[in-house]
Amino acid sequence: LHTAHTSNSLYLFEQHGHKLELCTKLHQMFELQSTRPQIRARVSEVLAQDARGPFRGVEFEQPGDGVDDTELRRQVQAGDRQLYRVLAEMPAFRDTATGFWRMMDPVYCIELLRLILATQVEQDWELDALDAERVHTALAAESPQLREAVEAVLHRFGASTRPGVFAMDPQRVARFLAKQIFATEGTRAWPVSEFLQALQATMPPQLLLDEHTNAWGSRRISRSLVRGLAIATTTPENEHLVYSAQGVPGALTLLLPIDASDLPQDVRARMRRLFEIKSRWSREELIPFLEELVDVDDALLGQGDEQTDAAVAKAVDTWLIKFGRGVKTPDGETVYTSRIN
Repeated sequence: LHTAHTSNSLYLFEQHGHKLELCTKLHQMFELQSTRPQIRARVSEVLAQDARGPFRGVEFEQPGDGVDDTELRRQVQAGDRQLYRVLAEMPAFRDTATGFWRMMDPVYCIELLRLILATQVEQDWELDALDAERVHTALAAESPQLREAVEAVLHRFGASTRPGVFAMDPQRVARFLAKQIFATEGTRAWPVSEFLQALQATMPPQLLLDEHTNAWGSRRISRSLVRGLAIATTTPENEHLVYSAQGVPGALTLLLPIDASDLPQDVRARMRRLFEIKSRWSREELIPFLEELVDVDDALLGQGDEQTDAAVAKAVDTWLIKFGRGVKTPDGETVYTSRIN
């Protein structure tokens, strides 16, 4: 619900005898605007109410009350399917002893993943067939909390191929680590080669992506790796190269961290913020930072689903007409500047 100013004014008069007296003037109205529940942000807020903080290992746990399923459903406007998917992505796990949900500390999460993968090498298991029970046994995970944490990590960084069996996904690990790397130095722009060096240094060795098929080189980077986490830009004197059909030479490319989840949830406010960060955007650059505001299944975003992509494209085009102004570059590509006052 928000107010909107109108071009016309409505005057209300009261009659007093033979005279009319102006009593009020209306020049704005209330409008209802459709918006999506911000499930991820809300779940994080609710779990942050746990005074113990994020889970950092069994040895650091203290007794205390937390948030159970009933409280989550009460405070978060979402169905169970959406709710549990967000919890898995965080990742978080339900403590079977208490029924409370525990959000995992990102550093501990990666440490536990490294321990699982070190065990995988020691036991000579296949990366695409990690059995959760065998992992529990090898790690001597007798604590219910540790067992739940291990399974949460397997769910977060792997795909379930059959009940209790997971195939590790290097892309999921790389995106998780990329977010942590960008967070270490705020909004500093990263040269692509420097970012890839930092990422490769932190990636578990058996999960390094193939350099040729996934563009892990000093000159190119896979867009899906930083989708919604950063944009490719360049130095001011070479800004026009960003929009060239040939792409930007790797030596000039910078990655500017922008986490879509940290942007305003209102479309107008988000567009304003994006144009404050960068004055000109191509349509393709904007889509990863606007798509989560479209009423589609989050799980299908960026996955090549035609119906989902069409719905996102239609919404983004509508917002660009309303909030952007198209400009042609010398190469014939259309880029957008802000028309928001």
